[in-house]
Amino acid sequence: MGLNLNNSGNFTPHIRYMASTSSWSYSTENGQQPFTFTQAVFDLENIKTGWGFFGEGQAPEWVMDASLSSVTPKPQDGKEWKRGFKVNVFSKTMFGQESVRELATTATGAVMAIDALYDEYEQKKAGNEGKLPVVEFKGSVPKKVGKGNTTVPTLVVVKFVDRPNDFNSVSEADITQPSPEPLKAAGGSEF
Repeated sequence: MGLNLNNSGNFTPHIRYMASTSSWSYSTENGQQPFTFTQAVFDLENIKTGWGFFGEGQAPEWVMDASLSSVTPKPQDGKEWKRGFKVNVFSKTMFGQESVRELATTATGAVMAIDALYDEYEQKKAGNEGKLPVVEFKGSVPKKVGKGNTTVPTLVVVKFVDRPNDFNSVSEADITQPSPEPLKAAGGSEF
């Protein structure tokens, strides 16, 4: 059994919310690709929170909390660490064969949106044990934060579905393929 020390270019496909344009993009081997966010299953059952540092031109660094109820102390290394989250998101319609992507950020607007979404999930999950929420993007709301401005995406739970098997088969080491074209929904909702 090897140590898996090769640098084969594996990466976690991800999605990003850009507050400046109230738009979404996903990662490809050729950079970010814009997409229209409609609905996706969010694995809020396994969301992770912690301290993130996004340095210019560097891979993000994370110091994750031991649990949602146990906040890890902020690193004291001179970097600008901010509270953030990581959550896996599933949609074959929007993401094609790489149907599970990570939404990981410390951006104020996205953090505010996930905080509100998680509160809604907590309120609605009773009676939906073992199921995950289908989340719809309903636009964004401009918000003044401190001395600046941002937009907060409006994310709402529209229903609960059985946990997609795709969540169970994704690991960082498995993700090596370039992003194919997303599938086109044949009328109606994917979920």
